[in-house]
This record gives sequence, C-alpha cells and structure tokens, in this order.
Amino acid sequence: MMDFALLAQQCAPNVHPTTLQALVRTESGFNPFAIGVVGGHLKRQPKTLDEAVATARALDAQGLNFSMGLGQVNKANLSRYGLTYETVFDMCANLKAGSGILHDCYSRAVPAVGKNAAVGAALSCYYSGNFTRGFKADFKGTSYVQRVAANAAQAAPSVSVVPPIPVVLDSAPAKKAVRRQRVASPAAGDGKNESQAAAQSEPKAESWDAFGDFIK
Repeated sequence: MMDFALLAQQCAPNVHPTTLQALVRTESGFNPFAIGVVGGHLKRQPKTLDEAVATARALDAQGLNFSMGLGQVNKANLSRYGLTYETVFDMCANLKAGSGILHDCYSRAVPAVGKNAAVGAALSCYYSGNFTRGFKADFKGTSYVQRVAANAAQAAPSVSVVPPIPVVLDSAPAKKAVRRQRVASPAAGDGKNESQAAAQSEPKAESWDAFGDFIK
C-alpha cells in the first residue's frame, strides 16, 4: 500500500499534491496499470504488471495511440522521459514523467496566455497537446479542465494507491463451509477518454480553479 501524498512528494515535488491528485483521479482513477486508448477502449483494464506490459506491446504493434499508468503518459512521451513499456507502469516513474509534462506545459502557457490563464491552459495541453481543446465539453457535457477542477474540490489528504492483486480460486469449495457470503466489489476507475499527445500564480485564482495554488 502506498500513500499518494507521500508518493507525490517524493516523485513529483514540482507540482502541488492537490493538483497531481486531481489529475491522476481524472486520468486513471489511481489505477497504476490503467491504459487509455485514443479512439477506443480496452474490454477491461489490466490487473497485473505483466498484463499491462503485454497489452501495451500489443497496442503498439497495432499502431494505436494510447497512454499508460497513473498519469496516463502517452506512448509518444516514453523516450523523452527515459521510459519503456516495462517501466512506465512504475508509480514513481510515471508520476515523474506526468509532472514533467504538466510543468513543461505550464512553462509554455505562461508566455502564451499569461499567468492567470496558464493553469487551465497547462491542463488542456496535458490532455490534448494544445491550450484550447481541454476547455471544450467532450465527456458527459463537461470539459477536461472542469473534470480536473471538480476532482480537486474533493481531494483527500491521503489516498491509498494499491496495485490490484489477482485472485486464485480453489479447484473445489471447502467441504465444511457453513454458508456463502455475498460481497459487493467497488467499481474500478476507467482511465481517461483521450490522452495527451505532446509533451508538454498569480494569487488571484480563476473562477474554475478549485485548487488555489495549482502549480508550485
């Protein structure tokens, strides 16, 4: 079990932890093995590292565009951040790359749109590679920037990031079992609709900005 706040502090200190938590919740639902396919989706999300790596390689062989891990790092950014299909699902390495992409987007957004609008533009850049697409409604009537802001508003001080463990069932039920107990399983996060395809304040916050201080 890994505490997300601690993980963010250790692996992505250049981005405010609330910002990073909101972004990761939006991108992958805190699933370190999540894979988002541009223009499509997987029948189900990988449950193990081996399964995630095998799926990524298969998607690459098909020439598809996709993103991976906690921050949904696009395959186009792997070489720039020294990642491979084997290492991109490492939680710390993924957050380092994701924060690097966001910080680069922010650095380019400031001279382009000014500090007051740079946060939203940086998120849009992270999502789509440009400063405008992330403001357009595209999923259930909301924009990417709106979804991240909404997730920031419900950010928790501590969130556990736990890679799923596969279940191995016995070949036959125990003979002395007294009764069966029905247990509901929580739904897993799905990952994002569309990943970023390019690498990547003032005290006055914008009306949509629930973060206060978005980027350090």
